[in-house]
Amino acid sequence: MKYVQLKTVRDLLMLVASAPNASVIQHLESNGSHLYFIVGGTLHEVFLYFVKEKTPLGGNFITYNSYSGQVGSNEKVVHEPNVSSFPVVEIKSQDLLPEELLSKVENL
Repeated sequence: MKYVQLKTVRDLLMLVASAPNASVIQHLESNGSHLYFIVGGTLHEVFLYFVKEKTPLGGNFITYNSYSGQVGSNEKVVHEPNVSSFPVVEIKSQDLLPEELLSKVENL
């Protein structure tokens, strides 16, 4: 598995919004960091697109206002013009991301 660290949560939202097969963002707390990510790739390679945050974003949805460019979070889906809501899936435990990859990401 290869990883791609994105610069901001907005970048992750743009990727999710433009991908036909990705509609949720996954959240994993690991060693005090908060990883927000999606998994994608090709038939031969798997990619982890992620953003690492020091504090959780809060809420069950990450919102993006395409008119103002504002990124936010909310407990519920926002039904407003120009606002897209992306659900955040909380991961309790996992074996998708190997410990080696998590330790690499922790040092970024």
